[in-house]
Amino acid sequence: MKVVTVSNIKGGSAKSTTAIHLADSLSRRGKTLVIDMDMQADLTDFFLPHHSTEAIEEKNVMSLLLGRSKIEDVLIKGKTIDIIPSTLTLSKLVRIAEDPFFLSQNLKKAIDSVSKEYSYVVIDTPGSAKYELTSALYCANLVLIPVTPSKWAIRAVNLLLDEISQTESLFSASKKSAFLPCLFGTSKKHREILERLRSIEEIPTLNEIPKSESIKTKTEKHEFLKKDSNPWHAFDVLADEVIRIVDPENRFPFLG
Repeated sequence: MKVVTVSNIKGGSAKSTTAIHLADSLSRRGKTLVIDMDMQADLTDFFLPHHSTEAIEEKNVMSLLLGRSKIEDVLIKGKTIDIIPSTLTLSKLVRIAEDPFFLSQNLKKAIDSVSKEYSYVVIDTPGSAKYELTSALYCANLVLIPVTPSKWAIRAVNLLLDEISQTESLFSASKKSAFLPCLFGTSKKHREILERLRSIEEIPTLNEIPKSESIKTKTEKHEFLKKDSNPWHAFDVLADEVIRIVDPENRFPFLG
């Protein structure tokens, strides 16, 4: 089982959109679990549009992090992808728990306990440096960093890299990372930002996810991308790139 944490501490960087459609692509290659660690709960809304807030408040990632629930208590089965939902109550986590190490260990133990059931785990993270982010980084085999063409893009990337470095020091464990350019156009400004991203030699930059209205529209409608469309193919390629990084010995990742 391989864990991909999707993270960027800048809001609006396509984290949830990336996590959703990457999970869909990975689920065609092996059983996939998604974990929503963001109190905004966009991932939860996508996968569980008809679940009541009351039901989600009873079964969510916060009680898992605090060690109050087992993973089987909070995991909701889907047709092709299972999910551990988030909740707005996650905003209270930093006041309830004082030790990010304790939370991270709880999440890691929970994920490890279902390692035989899943090939891939995709974790969506908050747009800030919180305990939830530390826990998600700790569990990751790969930190996938979506980057959009904002003037703050490189600054946000550097802040996240600092957070990853601190997590590595805290847990004495190195992490693989990769940049994922999202929504870049052909303008000179966009190309300059992309070239600056690619100049960070120690971290690979993967193939771009195209700027596409259909990605936004489908995601807002809680629908997966149309098979064989250009966006669908872009995330399909991404899934193979991710697998090559986290599992380089797997020469034939596509299963169906």
